[in-house]
Amino acid sequence: MRDEVYTYALKLLARRDLTVAALGEKILARFGDIPTELIDELIKKRYLDDRRFTENYVSKRKNRGVAQLREELHERGVASNIVEEVITSAHWPSLQEALTAKMADWNLRAPFQPRDAARLFRQLLRLGYSEDEIEEALTRLNDR
Repeated sequence: MRDEVYTYALKLLARRDLTVAALGEKILARFGDIPTELIDELIKKRYLDDRRFTENYVSKRKNRGVAQLREELHERGVASNIVEEVITSAHWPSLQEALTAKMADWNLRAPFQPRDAARLFRQLLRLGYSEDEIEEALTRLNDR
């Protein structure tokens, strides 16, 4: 049985990177038991690595923002300390860079219509920037 579980785990990991929790759920659903020594062996051989999963996940989804990524990773069973280390070490665009990029994407120019300013505000807030900083940046642009 151990060989069957190991083969199944390798088959899953060959398709894509998984967290320890996700692989455990899949093995539990199929076999009804999770051999901990098997999980430890996969971790030791670096076939299974939550840090690598988190780094890849964050690098592919930076447009979602820090708060949303943090929540998604916690839902996937990644430990809080790994999530925080990876998120703090990743390069995030400044508020001004994000604002300029959104304005270019949406073809907006200052001064903004109230509807456009509200839309920008919501999008930047979703990306994890503080309300006060966003409001100040939008006000500065509108006052020019």
